[in-house]
Amino acid sequence: MFNHRFASGLVATILLGIGQPLAPFAGSPAGTVAFERIDGLPEGQFRKLVQNLSAEADTRHIAVVSREGSAQYRVKGYAAAQIRAKQTVIVWVWDVYDGSKQRVTRLGGEEAASSRQHGWGAADDQVLHRIAHEGIDQLATFLVAPPDRVPAPAPAPSRSIDVASAPPADTVSLALAR
Repeated sequence: MFNHRFASGLVATILLGIGQPLAPFAGSPAGTVAFERIDGLPEGQFRKLVQNLSAEADTRHIAVVSREGSAQYRVKGYAAAQIRAKQTVIVWVWDVYDGSKQRVTRLGGEEAASSRQHGWGAADDQVLHRIAHEGIDQLATFLVAPPDRVPAPAPAPSRSIDVASAPPADTVSLALAR
């Protein structure tokens, strides 16, 4: 038998819940990030990568601010085009620094270009999109629990440990000889 009162209550609960802001979940990225620079890319690829980084950061709700602004973390990047066995591979590294200008993590990866071009000419839109996607993905993972937000482990209980002494050297050699 269908209970209309239960169904009406359920529908009302669902409808009242719609439109209310959701509380941020514990695993969401926190902190602001400024990209200082990304060295090594030609101007055209640099601009395209910056556009891709911005779009990827927006989808992951990462607060990216101007490099002139105040940021909790600053990113300096490096990229290089390498030719390996007649194929171009774009290698990238991002160093993430805290407010004290101390490096707190290094992110990086490699993207193989499918283009027949060599060097930076092979860094087409797809390659730059994959770099931005992977880089922001790694950055978001870091921002979920950076070192300054990770609680320190509880100290281990103090206890005395008996250390066994090593047998005399001649005993070891005899044991190995048998």
